[in-house]
Amino acid sequence: MTAASPPIPDATAGAHREERLHALDHLRAVAMLLGIALHAGISFMTLPMPWAARDVSRHWSFDPVIGLIHGFRMQLFFFIAGFFARLVCERVGLWKFAKHRLQRIGVPFLAGMVVLIPLLGWLWMWGMARMDPPMKLPMDPPKSWTQFPTAHLWFLQYLLVFYTLAVVGVGLGRWVPRSLLAAVDRGFDWLMQSKPRLLLLVPLTVLCLWDGPMLGEVEQAGVSLMPKLRVVGYYGLFFAVGWWLHRRRADLGLLAQGLKWGFAGAALALVLHWAVLVAQPKAGQPNFLALKLAGLVGAAAYAWLMTFAVTGWFLRFTGQHQLWMRYLADASYWSYLIHLPLVVWLQVLVAKWPVNGWLKFAGINLVAMILLLLTYEWFVRYTFIGTVLNGRREREPKEGHRAGATI
Repeated sequence: MTAASPPIPDATAGAHREERLHALDHLRAVAMLLGIALHAGISFMTLPMPWAARDVSRHWSFDPVIGLIHGFRMQLFFFIAGFFARLVCERVGLWKFAKHRLQRIGVPFLAGMVVLIPLLGWLWMWGMARMDPPMKLPMDPPKSWTQFPTAHLWFLQYLLVFYTLAVVGVGLGRWVPRSLLAAVDRGFDWLMQSKPRLLLLVPLTVLCLWDGPMLGEVEQAGVSLMPKLRVVGYYGLFFAVGWWLHRRRADLGLLAQGLKWGFAGAALALVLHWAVLVAQPKAGQPNFLALKLAGLVGAAAYAWLMTFAVTGWFLRFTGQHQLWMRYLADASYWSYLIHLPLVVWLQVLVAKWPVNGWLKFAGINLVAMILLLLTYEWFVRYTFIGTVLNGRREREPKEGHRAGATI
């Protein structure tokens, strides 16, 4: 391990003694906040997107920026979620872990489905009615409960699936021979320590992507309450690697090595994927299967290389505790949960303004983040909502109270 590698918790120590990895807290927050920026930019893309606003200042430069973020962000999020899931499970035990996840994930999901999704639907109809020419949102009611949209809350839906599988897996794992677990650990160590680790991860990822609705997309997110098997398999790979990385957390420092090669490889993989997208291969062409395979390999390799490289970068450079980053990490969950109605409202509001798109994009992000952080501070952080989302927080006593206590 190089001198630049981050300190790694002792894998043999008790869970209560494990050092907090601030870098991964920061990374999880950035993954959430990047989602807000991504959604704020969709209305400015030139590519046709099913969105509530089509801005008059659309520009081609938004297309690659949104694509760059979209290609790895949720994969990274589920990777980090798997790591922290096992950390919590080891710390509190299996059944308390299940209860903990139901509170932190299940309750916000149900509340969001009841409050946020109807509000978002109304904003969507308002935005489409203001388009030129106006568009009408199909109002056919869902034929079954499984067809209710989940919008941006879909990630909570799949987290609940992964946590359920994790609880079942841990329960059954108690019956697995130690020798078999040791063999899996050795295989995982080899995977993380070997440079061609993508030779195993990419084929499995491509398999999940093969029947997706678009090249490199596993599913159109947020359109159904029923989880899809290929989505479970796709994001489950990232979750499982993150989970097992916590079990073998001595391997964590390996991600902070070879960052230049990791980012360079990710760039090449993304260029390959985009080149196939530009070529627009059609079924029936002589080279269709080869082009499709190349495009999916590029998308899969980009997601994994960026997941590992970005995690390694944060481990190397952001491992120190910083109060402002800790605050943003706490606020990021609430901010992401409620951001989409606010962002869509702002996008629709400014869609016809004859102003540079990047200026409007920056303004939407700035106004949204100010309002999100204010609502977090005033209505969430020290209330029962904050307790559900992040655990109980106590206000710092004011200086006057401290001084009075010593008199």
